[in-house]
Amino acid sequence: MRGPGRSVPHRGEVTGYLFKLIRESIPLSQEQLAVDLDVDRVTVQSWESGRRPFTAVPLGQAIAVRRRLGRLGANTLLLAALDDAAEADLILAAVLNEHVDRCDIAEQPLGWSVLTHRLTDLILWAVLGQTPTFARGLPIAPPRRGPVASGPTLPVDEQRAFFAHLHVLADRAAAGRHRNVLLHRQACFLAGMDPTKAAAGWLTQTTTRAHRTTTFRTWSPLWPDARSVVTSLANQGDPEPLRDFIARAHPDDACERAALNYSAYWVGEIPYRHRDDSFMPEALADWRGSILLRHLVQRLDPGHPFVDLNIHNVWALLAARRGLALDDLAATRALLDRSVPLLLDSDRISAQSRQELTSIVYSLRADGFTGTGTGR
Repeated sequence: MRGPGRSVPHRGEVTGYLFKLIRESIPLSQEQLAVDLDVDRVTVQSWESGRRPFTAVPLGQAIAVRRRLGRLGANTLLLAALDDAAEADLILAAVLNEHVDRCDIAEQPLGWSVLTHRLTDLILWAVLGQTPTFARGLPIAPPRRGPVASGPTLPVDEQRAFFAHLHVLADRAAAGRHRNVLLHRQACFLAGMDPTKAAAGWLTQTTTRAHRTTTFRTWSPLWPDARSVVTSLANQGDPEPLRDFIARAHPDDACERAALNYSAYWVGEIPYRHRDDSFMPEALADWRGSILLRHLVQRLDPGHPFVDLNIHNVWALLAARRGLALDDLAATRALLDRSVPLLLDSDRISAQSRQELTSIVYSLRADGFTGTGTGR
């Protein structure tokens, strides 16, 4: 990727820290791993620190290293995330590029494919310092003496620059005749993660402009764009645009399919990457929904910024996938246990969410589910 006459440097913070966790999961020291990989210790140390990014390693060597790590007994979840970690580093390098206001929009990797939960988690690992969901609860190596980094966290000035540059990218992607909808919506979505809430103002302006021009009668490429903006606003503390979107922007089956297909893709039920959003309104296929159901149930919390969207998606999922409740009895019981005491009595969900949740509970109980670990 090039700016005006310059190449964007490789970054290796995310890949490097993940590589360190992979090594410790075997477990081996840097010296021991260097021997097994037939490289010197400085090379392993440089990969892990990001000084000599693993993303710059030739493809054939990278494949050989990964296979050797697998044979040595590396944690499979961590090893499987290495590709996404490399993409996270690529996106970080592009967004943090000092020429972001002039770089070719088509060459922005944030707009090359649809983000997944794992990839987004890895990006935010560096930007916010929060451990990715897939890595939580994994065995941790014994602490070493002295200060040890707990993640690939960027310096504070780069964290600020990341969110500021997302605003620049969103504005550029929305301008001109060749609008880049995917880049716009993904820049807006990531901007919603800004803990300073500085994105709320310009995201509100984006939503106001969209409301003046867009009425959804069926799915269009602008549908996921609007959805990303309102979910970001919910994350910034304003749930009303998201509630309005849920109420008015699901007018037909195509939009409901889009909501479910995208959610299934997000959590990994669809195992292959999509380069754009056109897959969303297609017929529901290739995935059952068990992973998605567990994901949503874990996020049925009155304090979750997307709680109304999570309730709606559970409602739509159980309507579309008859019998899914029987596939994972633990998730179904947890759904009932969370719905009654935590949500139905809460004043932090919308009236529509309360109606949908009541419908879910009534349906499950009619089918013999009782929650609290008893019954079917």
